[in-house]
Amino acid sequence: MPAVSLQTLKSMLRVDFDADDAVLTFYLEAAEAFIERHTRRRLTQAVRTVRYIWPDTKLRRAVNTVYSALGWPWPDHMTLPFPPFDSISAVTYTDTDGATQTLSSSLYGLDQAGGLTRILFRGDLPAISVDYPAIAVAFTSGYATGAVPKDLQLAICRLAGTYYMNPEAVSMLNLVQVPFGVKAVIDNYAVPSFGTEGPE
Repeated sequence: MPAVSLQTLKSMLRVDFDADDAVLTFYLEAAEAFIERHTRRRLTQAVRTVRYIWPDTKLRRAVNTVYSALGWPWPDHMTLPFPPFDSISAVTYTDTDGATQTLSSSLYGLDQAGGLTRILFRGDLPAISVDYPAIAVAFTSGYATGAVPKDLQLAICRLAGTYYMNPEAVSMLNLVQVPFGVKAVIDNYAVPSFGTEGPE
């Protein structure tokens, strides 16, 4: 379900006919995608997966012989992208036999201070495969239906309205051309990048 309905956008633009519904929907979706990309947030709630994979560096190859019997060490934490965070479905990893296992929830906690949620690993953690040292976290994030802040909804409508009223003057990749009021709002909601950990 979109963060802003087509009818809401039409009401704000004082559009009382249906002939432009398709193009208005296109601009609405483009505006939402632009704001998601700039803020690194998700405007609709869904289950997502993020993976942590150790880089295939010389150091990793050099110490493989050390960890071949013990398994690869766990990171201190993993950062979850695409706030707002809702819940974790599962944390999985590949064990030393090559099988996928689910990590007990007693072996991690959550740090939700700041804009991004971090999983903090703790306790007697199981061994991870040296050949495929990867951890996957399935989690739910994004704004629930009806929970998108009003100023973000207004920013979506203003940006979509700008595309509709003056499409030639706006580059979707150039923030300089985005209305100042929109930029001020989405800058306020922007969260930091989460480095080398990547969402699937």
